[in-house]
Amino acid sequence: MLATMLAAAVIAGVYVLLIARHLHKAAAPGRPHRRLAGAERAAAARLLNGDLDRAGYRAELEMLAALDAAERPLVVPAAER
Repeated sequence: MLATMLAAAVIAGVYVLLIARHLHKAAAPGRPHRRLAGAERAAAARLLNGDLDRAGYRAELEMLAALDAAERPLVVPAAER
């Protein structure tokens, strides 16, 4: 019984450590998708506050999409024949 509880505690500890490591890597300030997500969040807040109209919001998101496409292009594999 004690061995089972210790094994479960070790597994839970490793799981928490792996999640913390993943979150730390994902929150790194140099990651482009985090920077773009922050800019998108700011644009949405400005839209909701009335500081930005719909056309301006759309233009900002188009610009962010273009930056994202340049930094991380989507590669689609060719269809098999």
